[in-house]
Amino acid sequence: MEQTNIEKINEELTELKREFAKMKAMLEDDLEFARRTEEAWQEIDGGKSRKMSDKEFLKEIEKW
Repeated sequence: MEQTNIEKINEELTELKREFAKMKAMLEDDLEFARRTEEAWQEIDGGKSRKMSDKEFLKEIEKW
């Protein structure tokens, strides 16, 4: 009986480790997105962006 409980706890801990690993990866992605977004806003606030019409924007992205 004791062994069964230990095995069950071990399985649950293993599953928790997998779930935490997934969460860690998602949080790292979220933090990277937040960092890049903050950099972009700083560029906009610093005047490093330019305004254009929707037509100009569409022409610009066709070059990409």
